[in-house]
Amino acid sequence: MKKSLALFLTMLVFDSCIDRLDIVALNANSQLVVDGHITDAPGPYTIKLSRTRKLVDFSPLATVSAKRVTIFDNVGNSEALSEIDAGVYQTSPTGIRGVIGREYFVRIETRDNKIYESIPEKINPPGMVDSVYYEFEQYKTEQGNDKYQFRIFMDSKGEPDGENLFLWKLTGTFRVLTSPQLFFYIRNPGRVPVRDPRPCSGYILDKSIDRLMPVSPCECCQCWASLVDKKPNVSDNYIVSSAKFKKVDMGIIPVEFWHFWDKTMVKVEQLSLSKIAFNYFKTVRDQKEGATSLFQPSIGKAASNIFLKNGNEEIQGFFYAAAISKKILFLTTKDIPLGPSIIPPAPALPPRLNPMGGDPAIESDFFSVNTSIIRESCVFAFRNSTTKRPLEWQ
Repeated sequence: MKKSLALFLTMLVFDSCIDRLDIVALNANSQLVVDGHITDAPGPYTIKLSRTRKLVDFSPLATVSAKRVTIFDNVGNSEALSEIDAGVYQTSPTGIRGVIGREYFVRIETRDNKIYESIPEKINPPGMVDSVYYEFEQYKTEQGNDKYQFRIFMDSKGEPDGENLFLWKLTGTFRVLTSPQLFFYIRNPGRVPVRDPRPCSGYILDKSIDRLMPVSPCECCQCWASLVDKKPNVSDNYIVSSAKFKKVDMGIIPVEFWHFWDKTMVKVEQLSLSKIAFNYFKTVRDQKEGATSLFQPSIGKAASNIFLKNGNEEIQGFFYAAAISKKILFLTTKDIPLGPSIIPPAPALPPRLNPMGGDPAIESDFFSVNTSIIRESCVFAFRNSTTKRPLEWQ
């Protein structure tokens, strides 16, 4: 069971240090963490507020609920963000939008009447992503098993007279279907399985006949889940010739069951950065890479561009503004040179049990074992997932 769960998490969970900051503090003082951006692409844009935790503290980050979070530009436009979840603030889809050449900053007013602001960020031209392509790779695991993946590459160009400081992002998005109406838990004593369809499934249980009855459309059966960058990928490691970047290694898309159950949308983005934002993401990347080596020299702390007005308080995180150039391709089973037969089966999933506990063995007695059927809301079962269809999805 533990091995199956590990495989499930390995396949589906790709945490992004670009989109979510998980920062620990060496000292005991909790520090505000700000994580957000604005671009010239359609919104909404999200800003997340939290507080650091001590190195020895393994509890989740504490979210911060502010009195007001506002994005401003340098020509008089502004928008107050709405809190859509604890510590998560978002603009309107039709609200403020980044414009190349303008400057943007965020102001955060906390409930203890402190005001934090970011240094204004200018949006620079993003250059252009010329092409996205891949190479199919085969390798062996430590156990000697064959594994397969697509390594994604990009060719792009910057501005002839620009600094060409870019953040590159790879996102692989795949569609999943789950069966939340089949959710059940184990009631002890007696190992009694109890059907308990999720409310979002559109089903209810008619206990008089012990049958699931549809009452409304399912709201959590279909999701689009994403594989995202583990660490920032910035342009300092590539030699530029005539403001052109060739064969930039963007990352991999593993050949796994859910990635090719339907297809995977591969999106490559080139984001223009200011010098201070570029240095921030470069430091974060170096920290990530240095953490994997015993011999890597210590890396300086990533400098935030956010400060406390009329005070002296250390802040973590960054608010950046960028323009984006992107290209998209779709990978299907037809792109696998060895054919779809090499796709591994769906990983076995542990049953979702109630908080009181239960016996996992009951699953095989109660439902037929089919690991491609997930008896849970797709949003809950897959990290980085949403029920909203991506605009680029075809």
